[in-house]
Amino acid sequence: MHAPLFTLAKAAAKAPHCQVIHSLSTGYAGFLATLIKQQRPQVYLLLSEHGIYTKERKIELAQAQWIEDRTIPSYTGLDHSTGYIRNLWVHFFEFLGKATYDAADHITCLYGGNRQRQIAEGAPAEKITIIPNGIAEGRFQDALRRRPHVIPHVIGLAGRIVPIKDVKTFIRAIDIARHSTPDVEGWIIGPLEEDPDYVQECVNLVTQLQLGHHIRFCGFQSLPDIFHQLGVLVLTSISEALPLVVLEGFAAGIPSVCTDVGGCRELVLGGSHPEDQAIGAAGDIVGIADPRAVADACTRLLTDSERWYTAQAAALARVHRWYTDGQMFARYHELYQQGMERHAVQALSVPASACQERC
Repeated sequence: MHAPLFTLAKAAAKAPHCQVIHSLSTGYAGFLATLIKQQRPQVYLLLSEHGIYTKERKIELAQAQWIEDRTIPSYTGLDHSTGYIRNLWVHFFEFLGKATYDAADHITCLYGGNRQRQIAEGAPAEKITIIPNGIAEGRFQDALRRRPHVIPHVIGLAGRIVPIKDVKTFIRAIDIARHSTPDVEGWIIGPLEEDPDYVQECVNLVTQLQLGHHIRFCGFQSLPDIFHQLGVLVLTSISEALPLVVLEGFAAGIPSVCTDVGGCRELVLGGSHPEDQAIGAAGDIVGIADPRAVADACTRLLTDSERWYTAQAAALARVHRWYTDGQMFARYHELYQQGMERHAVQALSVPASACQERC
C-alpha cells in the first residue's frame, strides 16, 4: 500500500523546475504534486478534479474482488460490514485526497455538486472555483448545417457501452417508444471492445425484445459526421460529471434527455445564474433507470416540433454562452498567470543565502 509513496518521493526530488504545477486529480498524482510543493513552497499548486478521485476509488474498492474481507471482533472502532482491509484502503485514499487539498493553492471542479463533494472530503471551500468543460463549437458547425428540415425520429446514445452508461435502460426505452412512434430508431454509438460481456448482454436484450429493426449498434463513429442524423441525444448513465457529449450535441443542434446525475441538470435546464435559467430547457431530465420516463421525454420532443425547436434554440444558446473551450482556456490561463506572479513574489522573498544553498 505505501510502497508507491516512496517511489513518488524519489520522483519529486528529481522533478524539473517549474513555477506552477497542475495536478489533474488527487490520489497518487496529487500526492506527487504535494511532495513537490513541500520541497519547494514557492511553487503554485493548482488541482483540478473532473471526477472526484476519492469517490471513484471508494466505488471501486466497494466492488473489488481482490480484497478478502475479514472482521476483527476485538476491534470495535471499525465498520465491520465493510471489513478491515477494505476500510484501510478507503482511509488511505482519503488521506491522499486530504493531503492534496491542504497543499493546493487553488482547486477547480466542473459543477456545484462536485464542489460540495470536495468540501465534504476536506477541501477548503475558499480555495474552490467552478470551471466547467468547454468544447470547440466550430467542430460541429457542419453537422448543424447538414440537419434535415424534418426532425429525424432517431434517438442516439453516444458513449462507451459499459454498465455505468446503463445502455439497457436506453434499449428498454426504445422498446416503449416504438409503440407510440413506430418509425423510431435507437442508435448506440460507441466502441464495442471495452466490455464485450456487457455488449453481448445488450445484444441479447435487443433480440429478446425483438428490436432488430429499431436498434442499431453503430460502433465507434466520428460524432461530427453522425450527429446531424439524430433527433434526440440520450444519456442514461448512473454516474457522470459534466458530460462533453451533451455539449457537443448542443453545438450540433440536438436537444438532450439525460438522467439526473452529475451536472446534467445544469446543462439541460440551466444552472443557478439567472441568465442561464432564462435560456430555458434544452431537453429534459429524468430519473435513473426509468425507461418509461426516457421514452416519454424523447417522444414529446420528436412529435412536437415547437417543443423540439425551442429546446434546440436553448441548446445552441447555452453552449455558446457558457461552455466554449475559449472560455475554459481563458479561465485556466488566468489561474496560471496568478500562479506565476505569486511564484515570482515568493521567490524574491527567499534570502540570497538560501538560494545559494539550494544551488
